[in-house]
Amino acid sequence: MTALSLESLHDKLRDPEFALVRVTATYQPGGGIGSRVFPPTFPTSGSNESPYLLEERIRDGQPRQAVVLDQVPSQANRCDEALKAAWKAGYLRMPMLRLTHEGAAKVVITGLDAPHRAFDAYWRDSLLDGEKFDKTPIGKALQRASLEDATALLQYDSATLAYGGWNSHRKGHQAKFPRFYSSEIVGWDPVVGTRKAGRMDPLNLTGSRNGEGDEWTYSTAAAKGTKAKLSEIGHGNIAPNAAHGGVTITEATRFSTLSLTAVRRIGFGDLTTEATLAARTLLVAFALLGDRLAFGGAGIWLRSGCDLVAESESLEWIGRGGVVEPFTLSTDEALRLYDEALKAAQAAEVPLHLDPIELTPSKSLAAAIDFSMTKAESAEE
Repeated sequence: MTALSLESLHDKLRDPEFALVRVTATYQPGGGIGSRVFPPTFPTSGSNESPYLLEERIRDGQPRQAVVLDQVPSQANRCDEALKAAWKAGYLRMPMLRLTHEGAAKVVITGLDAPHRAFDAYWRDSLLDGEKFDKTPIGKALQRASLEDATALLQYDSATLAYGGWNSHRKGHQAKFPRFYSSEIVGWDPVVGTRKAGRMDPLNLTGSRNGEGDEWTYSTAAAKGTKAKLSEIGHGNIAPNAAHGGVTITEATRFSTLSLTAVRRIGFGDLTTEATLAARTLLVAFALLGDRLAFGGAGIWLRSGCDLVAESESLEWIGRGGVVEPFTLSTDEALRLYDEALKAAQAAEVPLHLDPIELTPSKSLAAAIDFSMTKAESAEE
C-alpha cells in the first residue's frame, strides 16, 4: 500500500469511475471495554426520554443499536480547529479572513471560527480599510459566488467549499454551498448508565443569605426558598441528584467521506481546464489535510469523559461497482501533499489570496463585543 501522491489525486479526479474517498476508523473507550463514555446531550421533552442520540443502524447486514458520539458539524469544527492551529504555527498557507478587535478585551475571529464561514454575520458587520466589508470588491465577489463560479471562495475562504456555507444573514440571494467532506462517530451496543451528581463543601457551610452575587449578608437561620440558599452562590453542600450517566459501548466507529462527485460539480468561471483541475485538486488536498490533522493521531478526545483510542483505520478510493483502492496518508504526508497541490495551483494561475484579509468590527459590532466580554461589570454599572 502506497502513500497518496499528487499525481494519483489528479488521476482520480479525472476519472469519473471513482466517486469518493472513504475513511473508516475503529476505536475503543480510553478506559477500556466497560468504561463509560459521555456522548453529547440534547434537551428532552419528557422524563423518560434519553438526552443522548440513540438509534438503530445497519451493521454487517443486521440492525444494531448505536449512540451518536459526534455529529457531522462537530467533526467539521474539529477539522477547523486543527487547521487553524497548523496555520497559526506556520505549517500551511491558506486564504483567511481575520477580524481583530482591541477593546475591553482582545478578540480575534478567523474564517475557521465563524459559524457561517465566508457568509458569516461577523464579516457583514465588519470593515475592510474603513469600508463596510460587503461593499468592498472582496465582499462583493464572495456574495456573487455560486457553484458555477466559486473562484472567490477558493481565493478568499476555501474552507467554505470543503465544510459548507449558507448565506442566510443577508437579504436577497442566499447562496448555499453543500459540504463535500463529512465525518461522524458512533458507538455500538450502548448501555445507558446512571449516576448521582452533587457537591461537597470542605467547610460544610450552613445557614442562609440575603442579597445576590458577592453582595450578601449571612444569616444563621435555615434557608427558606431557593433564593436564600448558600448553595445558590457556591457555598454549602449540594445533595446528590440524578444526572446523565454516560454509556458503555463495545467499540466506536468513525465514518468519513470526501465526495469527488461533489467536487467535480464546483466550477470556477473562466479558469482553464488545467487550472480548474488544479483548483479541485487543491480542495481535495485541503479536506484530506483537515481530516489527518484532526483525526490522524493515536486517539480522539471528544469532550470530558469521552476519550477514544484508535484501533484500526482504512483510507480508500471508492469506485463504480464497489471498486476499492486503499492508500495511506499520514499527517506529515498530508501536509506535503497540500503544499504540492498549492504550488501546482499557483503554477496553473489559480487565483489565491494567501495573506490574511484583516477586518475590524463596525461601531455597533464593537459595542456588542465589548459588552459581551465584560457584561457582568457593564450590567452592574
